[in-house]
Amino acid sequence: MKIELRVEGRTVVIEAAGAVSVQVLEDAAAASFAEAAPAGFAELGGEAPAPVSGAELFERLALLRRELAAAEGVPPFVVFKDDALREMAEKCPQDIAGFSAIGGVGKAKLEKYGAAFLAAINEGMGV
Repeated sequence: MKIELRVEGRTVVIEAAGAVSVQVLEDAAAASFAEAAPAGFAELGGEAPAPVSGAELFERLALLRRELAAAEGVPPFVVFKDDALREMAEKCPQDIAGFSAIGGVGKAKLEKYGAAFLAAINEGMGV
């Protein structure tokens, strides 16, 4: 699966092969930084952003859901319902196991969207 997203002015390409084998490829300017940055370091420019509130994280996840749904030509609720996004924003899972425990996340959605949503959650938490 290959997904291209435009998030906060950056184009991000997510390529997934299986449930946890994911590689995020950013534009050329960010690629050299991504190689040098510690795992989970979310923002370019050196300092990690301050964590966001649950409401702000919900909005970030809703934006990601809209972008994924638009790319697939489906309504946003097909990706995840609001209840699942609220639970993600509340529990902030940090790994595949935690993400799979969210209501509405089955095997297919875990494999299809898990990496993208975990990345958004980690970025929102400043991880």
